Amino acid sequence: MRKCFLVPTFLKYESWASRGFTSDYKMAARWAKATILLCMYGFFKEMKPSEPFLTPYLKAPPKNLTERELENEIYPVWTYSYLSALFVVFLVTDFLKYKPVIIVEGLAYLTTRILLIWASGVLAMQFMQLAYGISTGAEVAYYSYIYAAVSQDHYQKVTSYTRAAVLTGRMMAGVLGQILISLQITNYLALNYISLVSVCVALVVTFVLPNPSGNVFGLGTSTTTRPFSTGNTDDERKLNCFASWKRSMKCLWYDFKQCYSNTELLRWSLWWAFATCGEFQVENYVQNLWDVIYPAHNHKIYNGGVVALSHIMGVAVALFLAFTSVNWSVCGELALGIVSVADAFFLFISAQSSSVWLAYLMYILFRTAYTFLITIAR
Repeated sequence: MRKCFLVPTFLKYESWASRGFTSDYKMAARWAKATILLCMYGFFKEMKPSEPFLTPYLKAPPKNLTERELENEIYPVWTYSYLSALFVVFLVTDFLKYKPVIIVEGLAYLTTRILLIWASGVLAMQFMQLAYGISTGAEVAYYSYIYAAVSQDHYQKVTSYTRAAVLTGRMMAGVLGQILISLQITNYLALNYISLVSVCVALVVTFVLPNPSGNVFGLGTSTTTRPFSTGNTDDERKLNCFASWKRSMKCLWYDFKQCYSNTELLRWSLWWAFATCGEFQVENYVQNLWDVIYPAHNHKIYNGGVVALSHIMGVAVALFLAFTSVNWSVCGELALGIVSVADAFFLFISAQSSSVWLAYLMYILFRTAYTFLITIAR
């Protein structure tokens, strides 16, 4: 009798151990798959060698746009379309479970490339900037998806990996674009065709991203604290909080009040908003500044190399922070203040300079400092 009792007990223990191992393996495999696909998408959506040469491309034949048209009629469209898209994306990203919004981002990037290649005129370029604003606004879903697709233990590493992938894509775009232009292998139009292929690959990746198992809103919030909770843990897991628009708005409003009653989080959010806005404005108009200081003649410009070098520094910073154990909740605000002031100084020197090389250097320092801040803020 004892023998008969021990055998099934041992087998049962072995089965439990096996199931535990299988479960851990599946979780590890899911985390690895999500991270790899996220990095692939981040790389290809940013691997656009035409980006550092956008202003020279639009001012040259056959586009023949003037500096006034670019600064006053075309580039500002991106700012307002980005703001509008960001508001909509903020409301629907968690409701739609991230992935559909990322697909929209990929489609908007593709639309941007198509308009840049085959459309002409101020109105067409305004629509191009509108599409670009939608794509950059939808980027919020990409960075939110990261935290819904992996466990909290992997947040720091996945944040750094994806940030490094994005910066690597931009770096490779700058290097490739600079080589092709400096050696006069291709023209600006050919760079846009290469960018088109890259964003097509990124769009394909969006369709194979795994569906996230959770959501960002309400993460870590117990069921007893929500005023509309059922109080039953098992039922709460089964009940999708965003099953209806009304319930989605309740969750959003409740989490909004919970989050922003925290003064520390409010300060970081305000900094994030202003810092990101400033960085986007710099990216939007810096090529115009370089073109004023040193107009492009016979492709003798070095925008691609400067962008590549700035992102090499950014990749190094992002990877360094992935393996650095620093309690940013203690010294984070001091770092934000000091480096933000330094960034303002870099921009001031760049704007006042008559040397394109000094302007290039200030841009590299600005991008490196911004990458450091945005990585620790996440």
